[in-house]
Amino acid sequence: MRIGLHQRAERQRDTPGTTPVRQDTALAELHRTAGNAALSRLLTPAAPRERESAPDERESVPLQRIATHEGGSYDAQDRPGERGPFFVAQGPEPRVAMGGGGEPRDVRERLRYELAEVGPADAPLRVADDGTLAVHGVAEPKEFYAVQAVVDSANEALRAANSTVELVTGGRSIGVGAHRLLRVRPSVVRDATAQSQLGPFVSLLRSTCISVACSLIGSEHAKRAQAVLGGGDGNFLLTPNSDSDARANRLADAVAGDTASTLDVAGAVAAADGAHTPGPDLGRRYGEATRDGGRDATEQRLGINKYASPGPGDGFAIFSMLAQDGLDHSVAPAAERGEDVWGYHFAAVVARSLDGTCQVTLENYARNEFDARARSELYEVLLQRANASRGWFAQLKPLLESDDQHAFKAKFDEVLAALVSDPEVRKKRGMPRLQLQQDFEDHTCRSWFFRVYGGGPGESFHEQQAASGYFNNPMTLRVSRPQPGVNSPAQ
Repeated sequence: MRIGLHQRAERQRDTPGTTPVRQDTALAELHRTAGNAALSRLLTPAAPRERESAPDERESVPLQRIATHEGGSYDAQDRPGERGPFFVAQGPEPRVAMGGGGEPRDVRERLRYELAEVGPADAPLRVADDGTLAVHGVAEPKEFYAVQAVVDSANEALRAANSTVELVTGGRSIGVGAHRLLRVRPSVVRDATAQSQLGPFVSLLRSTCISVACSLIGSEHAKRAQAVLGGGDGNFLLTPNSDSDARANRLADAVAGDTASTLDVAGAVAAADGAHTPGPDLGRRYGEATRDGGRDATEQRLGINKYASPGPGDGFAIFSMLAQDGLDHSVAPAAERGEDVWGYHFAAVVARSLDGTCQVTLENYARNEFDARARSELYEVLLQRANASRGWFAQLKPLLESDDQHAFKAKFDEVLAALVSDPEVRKKRGMPRLQLQQDFEDHTCRSWFFRVYGGGPGESFHEQQAASGYFNNPMTLRVSRPQPGVNSPAQ
């Protein structure tokens, strides 16, 4: 998610279209999100930490399940009947563009993300070990390629989960190794046709990471998922607040305290659903306990962290655990991650390679910092246009650094109301701003992206996200659609 991501604390991620506000608590300051920087780091994870080795100790050769194929190294010859772009890149930030049609008729400016077609010669691929799927090797790829069997299996699982999307193929194909891979895109179920994929990107209706993931795994609530432990033997509900989840924190506390490696699935579920408060400095204790495989047997038994392996129709949830000193103690020496730390991130799995070793997620994140920047730019454009008309427009004032959300929206409404000449539109003073907000939100909901995770060393969702540097003392869980009777939403 977001890769990060996308942006301020998760409470702002729940209110797309708002200007970021200052967070006053240390917890909220730590749990701010990072945006595209975090996402791009997932493609170039930090180098493994050096360690001392005995003179006769040999490092094992990592078994990589995701290979990089450079642009131009695979078959992208045109096939009869195929058309459209092979790859499309979306710009990282919205810009002000001239729109056409719609209401309000006298407000022509719109907020848009720039899109650019990318040819195969310039498009590297991240390819699964069995060659049955490949994802464009950029920060936020808008398509992936796969054999039809991968798509069919994925759609069967997505339908079983009551997901809001299906995968459709169409437009292009490429040859990678022994396989011919088809271009794959998501489609909202009601529009699940190949023809719908030839137009603009579909809107997933939501943009925040948890809302998108919950929708894709079939949850009926935008912020409610079910944690799955031990391959499905244990479950408990997750209902995160703006920064974290109480049950996830209690589970991390139990893992940190499992020095004898006796914590089983039943005990972990009981701990998560318990009423106890985690001990002091949870982040430090958990980070140090799990560092360098310190709780590997427990993690494997519970199916968490690098052992979390959801299939299509399920997803990942990763949480930061707060340390009193604000450091990430899951590495040594403990690392300062700065202010751009994610409280949590959710990502839904929508496909898996035929050999089961690689997963493709469909993710998004709220882009509030980009939202604020674009709105400020749009406001300046509108203000200049208003001032050029002179008269009453000359009384309008520019934005100030001290303006809070209320002041910003009031000024925005005032400028838009002054610009609108249609008498019927002028009567509805707030409508122009709402129209522009809806327009922007529609585009953020089209800003989803795919990502691939593998089964080799360092390739898991947990390891890649942790290596991005945007989580402190992270814990990763497999999540699914909540089932009746698991437990109540109360934490």
